[in-house]
Amino acid sequence: MQRSAKQLLIGLGIVALIVVIAYSALLLVTENNRAAKVAQVRKPATIDAYERLVAELYGEQGAVPVLGRVSDQFTTFRGFPEDWEVIVDSYDYLFRQVALRMSSLPGETGDILGKELHERTDTERSKLAEFFLANQDVIEEIRRMAQRGAPVYPLDFSKGVQIELPHLARMRQCARLLREDAIIKAAADKKSEAVDDIIAGMKLGDALVPEPIIISQLLRIAIYGIMSDAVQNCFEGGDLPPERADELMSYIAQADNRRGFADSLAGELYMGLVQFSEVRASGWSAALDMVDQATSVTGVLADMLFVWLYKTPLGRPWANMDEAAYADILSRVASAAELPYYEAMPILDAVDAGFETLPRTRILTRLLVPALSRACQAQARHEAMLDLMQMGILLEQYKVRTDRYPESLDAIIPDLGSSVPVDPFSGGPYHYQLSGDSFILYSIGRNRQDDGGRHDLMASDIVWRGQKE
Repeated sequence: MQRSAKQLLIGLGIVALIVVIAYSALLLVTENNRAAKVAQVRKPATIDAYERLVAELYGEQGAVPVLGRVSDQFTTFRGFPEDWEVIVDSYDYLFRQVALRMSSLPGETGDILGKELHERTDTERSKLAEFFLANQDVIEEIRRMAQRGAPVYPLDFSKGVQIELPHLARMRQCARLLREDAIIKAAADKKSEAVDDIIAGMKLGDALVPEPIIISQLLRIAIYGIMSDAVQNCFEGGDLPPERADELMSYIAQADNRRGFADSLAGELYMGLVQFSEVRASGWSAALDMVDQATSVTGVLADMLFVWLYKTPLGRPWANMDEAAYADILSRVASAAELPYYEAMPILDAVDAGFETLPRTRILTRLLVPALSRACQAQARHEAMLDLMQMGILLEQYKVRTDRYPESLDAIIPDLGSSVPVDPFSGGPYHYQLSGDSFILYSIGRNRQDDGGRHDLMASDIVWRGQKE
């Protein structure tokens, strides 16, 4: 009996030793893999600049950076102006002035602003014109700040995914005011001033380019959409002054900012790694603060697993695998985002497929990874919209000069540069065809199918001067 008990103890000891060795090996392998994935990540130069800015503003360094190397990915960024604090304060003043003026709007005028352009009566348009005429000082201030550019707000990246972004809604509001003012100016035959508003709106959007956050870049794209809407509503056919058309198209030609979008994905990766770093620094117990968020994503059972994984040392190998998965996914998408969308699509499709099959133990990855494919599609729509705007304006001006539209897009190549741009959704030419005394020009859009020019910005073709269905 004693011998049997002794053998049992020896057996249990051997099993325990095997478990310890296996756990140690698993921990070592997963830690090395995690470290290798994280080591490949470089902190965007813009985040480094914002960290210095916040340190100067608040007199503190914030969180210890999880990545020491600064990426040269954002090659066009040269740092903020020396008077950046004045710029930030000026934006704050502008936003407060806009809020004050908008709060003083008569109820009926506010209702008019909420209507679609084609739904407004002549009387309503007149009331809007009166309001904007009385508030031209604010419009001028928006234009002035658009010229100043970034930084709009001191982004504190030490807060990771909890970073505050109060300026974004205000930037959108300013862009909408510029669109309304441009439409009013154009209706009053002040075409050149309308162009000033539109270019200012685009520059306002570009003030967000240095912000390496997806939501900031999506707003930049939305602001360009607002300005594209202004172009299509301000100028019919060839009534855009030729010299201003050249200026407008010169600005549009450099406005895709695909590199800025790719940098925003690198920024998202960095902020996610800050979150992982905080969990590690607090002995994994910080994960408990995220349980409520995790529940909404993974359910009650995974919630319990989440606590176990990040609270106990036994869960560290799985936490390592979680962080490695996060770094790998975001790194692959950030690299793909630098490519034309039709080249990036196979990579994005593979990432999406892999994400869908991720083990449930990759809790933080599932929680932190944004809607990557939809974000990349938004950038592709932006690029298509810019191309269509350029070509649409050139085709309409061609008609003014020759009294007819060209048979093909080749006729406007001299004004486009060396070649006609390609559709980012297909890698092939944009669709152009004459239609009576007009033309139809479009991209095949998100569904990657030719719907014959049926316009739906989010689902099917993207059409110049198209009407949403």
